[in-house]
Amino acid sequence: MKSCVTFLATYAWVLFIAGCSPSLDEAKLVLQQRIASESQEHIRVVSFTKTDEQKFETGGVQGRRISYAAEVEFDDDGLWSRGVGNEALAFEFSTNLPPKHAGGVALAMMDLGGVRHMFKGECIKIVGVMTGTKSESGWRYELKENHIAD
Repeated sequence: MKSCVTFLATYAWVLFIAGCSPSLDEAKLVLQQRIASESQEHIRVVSFTKTDEQKFETGGVQGRRISYAAEVEFDDDGLWSRGVGNEALAFEFSTNLPPKHAGGVALAMMDLGGVRHMFKGECIKIVGVMTGTKSESGWRYELKENHIAD
């Protein structure tokens, strides 16, 4: 039994060192850091799951395109918007809420414009894509797109 455990531990270590099975921890960390930065730390990643993976090689550099699903939680009431332009993480978060007297029409117009009122403690699922490239120091991921899952 002891030799089996030793063999498995050694095998896992070899895979880790060789980079044959890159960890998704780096990908999750990139998403966490970007969300924390864009939301002034009002949103946190609760879960992160790879939903698809496509491996590629460009100029001798290994790469991968990862589709993911993540659950995020809001620690304050605020407005989530799609953002502008070709931002990789297409959202902005603001705690500047509309006046309390803003009616349903105003909120409906905000929703049509891609702005959604989020509440403290609310969790939503986002889906997206990121690409990773392998270097001597490990995997480096970049966010490419994301949106709220329907």
